[in-house]
Amino acid sequence: MSRSLRPYLEYQADRVEAVLAAHRTPGRVTGGTVGPRLIRFFLNPAPNIRFASIKRLADDLALAMQVPTLNVDRGKEGVILEFSNPTPRPVTLLNLLPEAMPMPLATAMLGLTDDGAPLLARLSAPEVAHILVAGTTGSGKSALLRTIAASLALTHAPSLLQMLCIDPKGRAFPAFNGIPHLTRKPIVDVPEAVEALHSVVRVMESRDRRGETPVTNHDAIALHNDGAVGTSVPRIVIFIDELADLVMQGEAPVADTLTRLVQRGRQAGVHVIAATQHPSSAILSSVMRANFPLRLVGRVVSADDARVASGRAGTNAHLLNGRGDFLAVSGGENPIRFQVAYIDEKDLKQQMAMLGNTVAPYSAQLPVLAYRSAT
Repeated sequence: MSRSLRPYLEYQADRVEAVLAAHRTPGRVTGGTVGPRLIRFFLNPAPNIRFASIKRLADDLALAMQVPTLNVDRGKEGVILEFSNPTPRPVTLLNLLPEAMPMPLATAMLGLTDDGAPLLARLSAPEVAHILVAGTTGSGKSALLRTIAASLALTHAPSLLQMLCIDPKGRAFPAFNGIPHLTRKPIVDVPEAVEALHSVVRVMESRDRRGETPVTNHDAIALHNDGAVGTSVPRIVIFIDELADLVMQGEAPVADTLTRLVQRGRQAGVHVIAATQHPSSAILSSVMRANFPLRLVGRVVSADDARVASGRAGTNAHLLNGRGDFLAVSGGENPIRFQVAYIDEKDLKQQMAMLGNTVAPYSAQLPVLAYRSAT
């Protein structure tokens, strides 16, 4: 926390306590966190004060603190008051990635959580495996896809991880064209995308028959030392921007093929990371949606859209700020709010152009630094 922000935080804590005292709901601000876009106060109310009484004062607290909105929630820290950081700071992939090294194999950088910890997603974990990214235009879906793809390419040699990029609109992945991790050029043609997905299904089935398994950290070290990893094979990560468009244009075979991949892919080292504005049952079957254990949800239009996108009620994703403000929703865990680690087009093109055929710039085969995981 910068020194210039400390007086502001002390002033706001005093305002919170004054408003609560004036409404006979006393409480003390005992701590908090300063995130890239949000500040959280931890409030310890008096023993006789109910949470509902404090929640009803959200508008009065926001008015006294002179902030646009104030969210009141509960957590292990007590009552949590959440409001905008008056001096938001950018979160960039190239600054954040070195801080998280060394990263476990098959792990992607997502961004920075509200409490200032890097948020990672380990694809090999059953609680992740496949990722569905949802949000309206301007929420940052495509930027998040590029961040995940870039972080994987920059931390894995092509012998450890391969990527297939499908982008019907042709806007998300042009900077990745030519990197050695790609199984083919980024695909913009729907018939070619359908054929490519069928090819991955055949690879998956072949791996199952041969008993081939994805590369582990132990295998990666062996590969680095002598080039031999036995029956281990590189992971294949399929990136799809605008999944709904692909499903609608490709009709039933696309949905059926994707369902097979998300149902059986993890054991064979095949992972699907797909973004869509419309993760509805009318477009994506319930079977397919059920097999995306990790949901990354940006700003959506309504509370109902938030429920569909995240797979649960009460996430308030319709109240997110957009532009990379996301929730990570996984299983029964509480959603984790984070800011996407952004990489601009110029830096992305430069980094992808530097990738060689052997070792990625940030590659590290040694596990595992303590980290905040989305699992």
